[in-house]
Amino acid sequence: MIHIDNLNDGLPIFKALGSEIRIRLIKLLLENKEMNMNELAASLGITNGALTSHVKKLEESGIITILNEHPGHGNQKICRVCIDKILIDILPDEEDISTNSYSVNIPVGHYYNYSVFPTCGLSTEKGLIGEVDDPRYFAHPSHVDAQILWLSKGFIEYRIPNMMPPGNRLDQFIISFEIGSEAPGTNSN
Repeated sequence: MIHIDNLNDGLPIFKALGSEIRIRLIKLLLENKEMNMNELAASLGITNGALTSHVKKLEESGIITILNEHPGHGNQKICRVCIDKILIDILPDEEDISTNSYSVNIPVGHYYNYSVFPTCGLSTEKGLIGEVDDPRYFAHPSHVDAQILWLSKGFIEYRIPNMMPPGNRLDQFIISFEIGSEAPGTNSN
């Protein structure tokens, strides 16, 4: 998704969408998932040279992406649409976001419920909490100090406090966290 919160910032996207050929190009890519440059030019009835400028505008605006593939002979450029939505805020934000927002950071170890199965564990910056692959340590009082946790199966539940003043309306809810597929000490890449 591309979020345009200022009309001036959206000018490159508006220009990219301001061509019937580029709209047809996007529709072709949506129908076919991806196409190479030769297929696109033939389908649109234009030369490869003319296609290049249209593709460049769409790529610069972030609407499509170009991949270089190397089949048997030469180099092919494959195009595909890389967004599913464009959100445009027409009215400028009049309110200061810092006075009209609520943010909370919940440390990794501050979960309130869990059910985990090995391979599992918890660790602070300084070292392991308990033993690796022993789910009992997820109940240890020092679990609140954990900065990383891992499990092969199960869940971790967090409570997010709602400290919004009564009568306020929730417009947006964002959750941000890091997730990975490797446990500490097993793959440093």
